[in-house]
Amino acid sequence: MNKKPGRPTGGSDARAALIKEAQRCFLASPYHKVSTRKIAESAGVDVALIRYYFGNKAGLFEATVHESAAPMIARIQKAINDGKIETLNDAVATFYKVMAPGPNLPALIIRSMMLDENDEQRKTVEKLFNHLLLPMQQMLFRRLQEKGALQENIDPEFARLSFFSLMVFPFIIPQSLATLQGITMDEDYLQRLAQHNAALLQHGIFKVQGDHTP
Repeated sequence: MNKKPGRPTGGSDARAALIKEAQRCFLASPYHKVSTRKIAESAGVDVALIRYYFGNKAGLFEATVHESAAPMIARIQKAINDGKIETLNDAVATFYKVMAPGPNLPALIIRSMMLDENDEQRKTVEKLFNHLLLPMQQMLFRRLQEKGALQENIDPEFARLSFFSLMVFPFIIPQSLATLQGITMDEDYLQRLAQHNAALLQHGIFKVQGDHTP
């Protein structure tokens, strides 16, 4: 049995530096255009550390996507568990606030899901979705249902689709289309959009706040 090679030369922050640079590269460019050698060079570390820490490019990609999404999901889960998401406004505002620092992640997920079903990049993103994103979505939407926020004549599954369509679309709109529409997707814009979408959802599929018993 081959032994794991010894750790190549590099400081203790090498792994974090690789993840940070990989996040920038994978979120900005398609997977096949990202060079692990360039990632290592930009991170200022030995390229051999990618193999040491992640095995290969696919392993680096998986770690990057997971570590990009996990903090956002953890913050949403904590807000739910701490009772900070009690209304539709809370849910929309929290989601946009959490997503604002990493707005390219939904675009990366969509881009990956359009690949062949046997593609390693797509498999990685599917695993992330099934293990992290889907449970978070279900938890968030279940919380709103438990609070009696959903109108009686609305199909819960369609409501969930409408809800998350509005939540995700601002983060996957092509920059060129946003520019044509005069949209600047900064934190201030997202917060104002969160208020608008919350009002839209309240008058479409959810009860207006105050209509239900806490």
